[in-house]
Amino acid sequence: MDLEEAREQYRTQGYFIADDAVDPNMLEPLLEATRRVKAKTRTREVDVYTHRTPEGEPWAIRGLFAPEFNEPVFAEYLMSHPLMHYVVPFLGADLRLGGVLIFTSPDQVDWSGGWHRDFGDNERDGSYEVEIEILNRPMVSLKWHLALVDDSCLQLVPGSHRRYRTEEERDRLLKNRHADISTQEVMHLKAGQTIFWSGNAVHRGIYNTKPERLTLAGSWNKHVDNEEPQETDGRVKWMLADNVRGFLPERMRPAYDRWRGLQLG
Repeated sequence: MDLEEAREQYRTQGYFIADDAVDPNMLEPLLEATRRVKAKTRTREVDVYTHRTPEGEPWAIRGLFAPEFNEPVFAEYLMSHPLMHYVVPFLGADLRLGGVLIFTSPDQVDWSGGWHRDFGDNERDGSYEVEIEILNRPMVSLKWHLALVDDSCLQLVPGSHRRYRTEEERDRLLKNRHADISTQEVMHLKAGQTIFWSGNAVHRGIYNTKPERLTLAGSWNKHVDNEEPQETDGRVKWMLADNVRGFLPERMRPAYDRWRGLQLG
């Protein structure tokens, strides 16, 4: 995809879909590794950090760099040239390690987390001034989904990443989180397509038991000098383990070290 076209669509709509952000020869190894990780997580043979439905089924699987899974292809993918072709124009070449996780469908009961913005610990029901300040912060990370099989699970409201919520959106974000939004769009991905999108957009994921979802969700972070160390997000504390750095490709270790240097544990 043309980079200028991609950047403009990301700016105005909050997403773009690329057909060439993964080496085609890497798709089958990634799919096979993803199936192995899912199988180990379902049986709890390996369980580094897993988000589960109320029934105990995994819907998001973290820890893919952990030596316990022994799947180096995930780190290789994160450093691959087709992916960096899109990451570097948005964030620059000085990168801090983000991550990659698996989004997958449960086998027994449909599940959805409901509408939200990826605001972290920031105010979820703030005033216009508060929300616009959050939305206008400089871009420091880029996230994406790579569909390993056809995937229509992600829904978002185009353009909502750059404006204050509507009354309808506020109702869905805070009260009726599983009801539709009149301006929502379903992101239909074919296997091998990647959607780069802003977590500031109003969005949700629908995890139906059929068809199966096997999608890699990844991110890279822009490295900014002089940031203060912070307490480590509980979801990624596994990355502090002594055996993680040595499992990573050598060329990824500087990005890991930048991340590790900002963790208080």
